[in-house]
Amino acid sequence: MEHAKPVLDAAHLKQDQHVLMASGRAAKVHTIKHSTILFEYLGTLKPDDYIEIPRHKIPEMVRV
Repeated sequence: MEHAKPVLDAAHLKQDQHVLMASGRAAKVHTIKHSTILFEYLGTLKPDDYIEIPRHKIPEMVRV
C-alpha cells in the first residue's frame, strides 16, 4: 500500500499540463507511462529536451 500512494499522487497530472520542476525550470507533461512520466522542458534551445521521472519521485520533483 505504501508504494501505491506516490502513484496515486502522480495520477492528477494530465498530458500537456505545465508544471514547475524542482530545478526551477518550467516543463509540460509529454507522455504518461505506466511507471514513469516524461516531461518536456519549456523555453529550451535544445530540441528534444526531456526528462523522465519515475512516478514515485513526482511529489518531490514536480510542482503543479
